[in-house]
Amino acid sequence: MVGPNNSGESNVLRALNLFFNEETEPDQYLDFDIDFRLRPATKKKKSIRVCEEFSLPDEFHFIVKLQPSRELLGEHFWIAKEWTPRPDPFKPEFGISRDGVGFERADAEQASTINRFLNLISFRYIPNRAVPAEIIRAHSGDLSKYLARRLPKGRGPASPALLRELSTVARELAKPIAADLSKACVGISDLELSTPTEISEMVREAGFKSTVGQLGSIEDTSLGAGVQSLLMFHVLYVIDRGQFRQSFGWRQAAVWAIEEPESSLHRQLQVWLAMLLRGFAREGDRFQILSTTHNDVFVYAATSGHSAVLDDSLGTVVEGKSIRELASWSTDYGVTGWAPPALKFPTSAVVLLEGKHDATILGRAAQLTTVGTDVVFTTPSELDPTLGGDGWDQQRNFVSKYGAYVAHRLPDYPLRVLLDWDRKDGDLEKVVAKYGPGGVQNVARMDASWADSLVGDSFRGIERFYSRRLLRLAGKRGILGLATRSDGGLVVGREELERAKSALAELFVSEAQPHDCQHLRPALEWAASRN
Repeated sequence: MVGPNNSGESNVLRALNLFFNEETEPDQYLDFDIDFRLRPATKKKKSIRVCEEFSLPDEFHFIVKLQPSRELLGEHFWIAKEWTPRPDPFKPEFGISRDGVGFERADAEQASTINRFLNLISFRYIPNRAVPAEIIRAHSGDLSKYLARRLPKGRGPASPALLRELSTVARELAKPIAADLSKACVGISDLELSTPTEISEMVREAGFKSTVGQLGSIEDTSLGAGVQSLLMFHVLYVIDRGQFRQSFGWRQAAVWAIEEPESSLHRQLQVWLAMLLRGFAREGDRFQILSTTHNDVFVYAATSGHSAVLDDSLGTVVEGKSIRELASWSTDYGVTGWAPPALKFPTSAVVLLEGKHDATILGRAAQLTTVGTDVVFTTPSELDPTLGGDGWDQQRNFVSKYGAYVAHRLPDYPLRVLLDWDRKDGDLEKVVAKYGPGGVQNVARMDASWADSLVGDSFRGIERFYSRRLLRLAGKRGILGLATRSDGGLVVGREELERAKSALAELFVSEAQPHDCQHLRPALEWAASRN
């Protein structure tokens, strides 16, 4: 969610925290003198109402004791909570709805049932001003419990082997976190979770130590702010994922609400954290991350987006937007800074093509084959509207204008350039040279040998890599005028092909099957490969 300062996007996260945790901020309870906002002229009774829509994934389980919650709520429902100053500002009333419009007031028993459902969801609100090391230490008890659950069963509390096993489990926990930190942060080489050396120390506060260059081992509180931030999210993820169990008392889902996660991070660490959070959220439908940001990196890393603006008459207005729309809107609105077009989509591999039909067809082929589904297929004008359109000239000019920036992308998320199959060797060499370091690996040309041997060079552009089935289907439907050679090869006139390109792209999107993508697959594999 993106909006100017003071537009109210942080209040959305505070409202969510109030709904789940009965706090507006950590350790700060509802205060109507502070949190209630309404124009002075109104005579309405003071109340604060938060409504949430729930759609439960298949992995969400209700044990036998919680079946009343499932029977009351179902799989898709809305819950409203409303607070009033009197009679008790800390006892909200509940409402239930199946359509989000008509709400039934919940009685005391139903309210208790709803609360048992909400207790299955771990909701974390991480404000912008939170100190990562303090959060890690505040959750040391949760971390200790997680380690204890990982220990082999049957060990007595005073078992001499217990401490050795605890140390082993702690090393296993720290190893993948250390690997991530060492890649993202210069100088970090390992990570150690402090564990007790005596049984009497079992309840002490847990913390981390890290080796930094030649400086030796230092406490987590002494690490740089950016390293602390990455470490904090790793630790919280371990704790929250460790709570997912199918028995009474264990959480079934986790939701994080993060305010401006880019704070204190330089750009490459911003990219790294954005990838980390996106990876957490992708691992299952029971983990969700909501974030406010003023940074284009986190906009591009998101799976859905919203703008937030303050309207004098309506208050905060939140509007859903596609990621591309939100990225453009936030730049135009002055919320995020201008980013060089070559650095857009920093958490995805990007392939620059000549035109929108190429991008549409390869994007659909990636969906059908599941090869390159995380690749952004785009055009010069989508990355830089000032180029004045798409085509070979714009593709070449884009590389010439922004080639110096591509080296600043992370190696796993390059910007690549794919030329049409009929571009000459000299064209390819010029673009490789303008691209700079990495041009040989990241600039390529569609290879005519990938195409069906009976679809010849009269098919200029990406249509040469259609299957014969789709081309013949286009002929039957009057989309494309085809001729057939004596050997069965298909031939099309140049003007006829140009006229039909849009309709052919629509046909591919609606009718193509995975087997129709076999001639495009080499291009997808190249796009999805890592150097």
